[in-house]
Amino acid sequence: MLSKSRRQLIERLKTRKGRPREGLVLVEGVRSSVEALAAGADIRFAVHSPRLLASEAGRALASQLAGQGWHFHEADDADLTELSDTEHPQGVLCVCAEPSLDLAQLRSTTSTVLLLDGLQDPGNLGTLVRAARAFAVDACIVLDGSVDPWNPKAVRAAAGACFHTRLVRAPWADAKPWLEEMGIGILAADPTGHEVGSFRPGEAWALAVGNEGAGLRADIVEASTHRLAIPMRGDTNSLNAGVAGSILLYSLVADSRVTE
Repeated sequence: MLSKSRRQLIERLKTRKGRPREGLVLVEGVRSSVEALAAGADIRFAVHSPRLLASEAGRALASQLAGQGWHFHEADDADLTELSDTEHPQGVLCVCAEPSLDLAQLRSTTSTVLLLDGLQDPGNLGTLVRAARAFAVDACIVLDGSVDPWNPKAVRAAAGACFHTRLVRAPWADAKPWLEEMGIGILAADPTGHEVGSFRPGEAWALAVGNEGAGLRADIVEASTHRLAIPMRGDTNSLNAGVAGSILLYSLVADSRVTE
């Protein structure tokens, strides 16, 4: 049975202040939990309900969690729904240590970067982290003013990709000189920019994607070497940040993916 103190901990992990204080992250759902395990996440404890056993993937996850020797607590479906941060939980949640990484640790093997500036929707941020993993981008830097990348909704949207991606939170004041030192040019996502389909990036680049409404801060646009846009037809003049950033990433890596 889950103790009162652990219930209270789970509630704290749903808040932006609570997560950094605890150094822990709430991971919900079968896919995200499987990916966290595959990435070697430091799982402190897990909670599951009978709903987890309704699918083959859920049963396999339950067996894996139980076999690892972690604290594995049972709850009924109603109880887990109350604990969960989602309306339709899949019968499992895990509490993991937040991976700790800073800019200095990215130095040796980073040439492609996703730079996120001021994103407020955790779904968009998680989608972009997932895309960064799918397209083998080396690292993702989440700048000040953005939603917490370890927000439970962002973790769910990333489908566990956040545990496989080198994810760093940093202020722009630190990220800018780091990019300059690394020789990584900034490519600004900008609807007034040049069509991305005709652009061929060099070996080192950082795609900067900005706030859903306001776009990128002026300092980033000014520091960019190119401004890139997605050509659109008809009356559509914009895409949400998650979709637009994913398309731009795909276009930037398409040539290298074909020749690998």
